Amino acid sequence: MNFKTYCISLKKCTDRREWMLSIKDKIGLEFEFFDAYTPDDITDEIETKWFSNTDLYLWDINQKAAMATFMSHMKLLEISYTTKTNLLIIEDDLDINRKFDWDDIDFDFDLYNIGFWFSCYAYFVSWEGAGRILDYFNNNKITQAYDWELKKLYSKLNFKRIDDELFSQTKNKFESNIAPKGYIGVKKSVI
Repeated sequence: MNFKTYCISLKKCTDRREWMLSIKDKIGLEFEFFDAYTPDDITDEIETKWFSNTDLYLWDINQKAAMATFMSHMKLLEISYTTKTNLLIIEDDLDINRKFDWDDIDFDFDLYNIGFWFSCYAYFVSWEGAGRILDYFNNNKITQAYDWELKKLYSKLNFKRIDDELFSQTKNKFESNIAPKGYIGVKKSVI
């Protein structure tokens, strides 16, 4: 295989890690857990540098958890770019929908989404693509959550997406760390 797989997971979420280990054979891939950033890791400096222009504060969500998720993905992009390693990045609340030939990946893209369109729970990134995404984030103001920021890059980079999502997020298995109440209708009113 010409890529490495990381599963973003909070170290303390042992139930999610156990779930991912229980479906490892079903996925058919070796993966390494990446200890995700936690809300406690989001210092005032990180918040000011990266998230002072975001709309995260307008939503009834755990804003620091959304920031921690963003920073976890950014760190993996940095690892990809600096080590010149193509990655498959998955999150710890998913399931695989069907078998897939993991040897059939030609990294002729920047980012290849294999989950729901513009989600960030399952995607390949080429190391060159990781560099381009990092360059964009370093030179533009971040205004939204990670998956929405990726959507903004769709026309700027070589994006590819799978027609029939390979991974899906588990339904009702785990409570969201970011939006335990969900996202629909939770925007705070702005006066």
